[in-house]
Amino acid sequence: MVPERPPRPELEARLFSLREALRDSGLEGALLTHPLSIFYFTGAFARAHLLVTERQLRFLVFRPLERVRRESPFPAEPFRSLKGLPGLLREAGLRRVGLEFASLSHRDFLRYQDLLQDFELSDLSGIISSLRQIKSPYERACLREAGRRLAEALSAALPRLKPGMTELEALAEIETELRRRGHPGLVRSARGNEFATGLLVSGPEAVEPTYMVAGEGGRGVPGFPSGASLKEIRPGEPVLVDVAGYFAGYYVDQTRMLVFGKPSREVQEYLEIAEALMATGKRLLRPGVSAEEVYYALFGEAERLGVSEFFMRHGEEGVNFVGHGVGLCVDEDPPLAPGVKTPLRAGMCLALEPKLHIPGLGVIGFEDTWSLEEDSAEKLTVFLPKFKIISCQ
Repeated sequence: MVPERPPRPELEARLFSLREALRDSGLEGALLTHPLSIFYFTGAFARAHLLVTERQLRFLVFRPLERVRRESPFPAEPFRSLKGLPGLLREAGLRRVGLEFASLSHRDFLRYQDLLQDFELSDLSGIISSLRQIKSPYERACLREAGRRLAEALSAALPRLKPGMTELEALAEIETELRRRGHPGLVRSARGNEFATGLLVSGPEAVEPTYMVAGEGGRGVPGFPSGASLKEIRPGEPVLVDVAGYFAGYYVDQTRMLVFGKPSREVQEYLEIAEALMATGKRLLRPGVSAEEVYYALFGEAERLGVSEFFMRHGEEGVNFVGHGVGLCVDEDPPLAPGVKTPLRAGMCLALEPKLHIPGLGVIGFEDTWSLEEDSAEKLTVFLPKFKIISCQ
């Protein structure tokens, strides 16, 4: 049984790694404010400041103090005004302090800059991202459980789907089963994407470009033009189901293909190509390979197979990635994208999603989440088959 809250030794190991990174970067302390960072290091969500130094941990909570005291193993103290921060930093003997610039609004950044003008402030965003890229055994267990629950939910929901349903109705059946298994109905995104549990798109309308940086498009609804819509699903057309499994704060990402009735020969041929692309990508998921190498190898394979014009493209508008990290957000670093020279390392958990956008037909492709080991990769998204034919009866 995987604990639903990170055990104290897990949190202490994360703090140890943070302190090591602070020493290596010449920083004397970290002042964390982003709720996900607070959760990552304390086990509790809060509006708070977490001050981490070589010898100190000050958990300064605005709200909800009593709940935090129940959920975190670390002492929490009330904190009501930012005006007290300079005194706390001086008391800790700090001069050079790190903040997560990437998670601060410009207004908040200027406020901290003015308030802490006697201190040298540096950006911690890259350090925190790097620490979160490597998953501990506990985190990998959470992701494994998320994959298991996702497989259970799909197994329960898919028999209820039928042609004539709208995309939204079909997705609602899947979402119902996910929520019965503890999914909050919201997927956290590190890159500004917005969706509930995922996307379900079908037929030629799935190629519709959207504002989101995602592996597929979709018509959506007015005011939210992406993903599932009120379009009815027709027999024989490809249906793409890209949904995120959840457990204890962690997300896995998975895409499967459906068709009601018999698929056309054209659909079958593109499904086979999609399988070949996934196999190529999977072979590259090993330590030492750079993130961009995975992208370029898959693009080269798409060219070899004669489908480069459809590869990760919404018509004239493409997305330059073939996968991404997962964890507390569904789209974490590193993206598998051009220019990202980050070497893959054991402990990374990555979603691989090469997809084809075929005008007049739909979006066809698969996605799985993998946990990288020193000499292998474990698939965490375990629902099978990848392509399912559902009877029209």
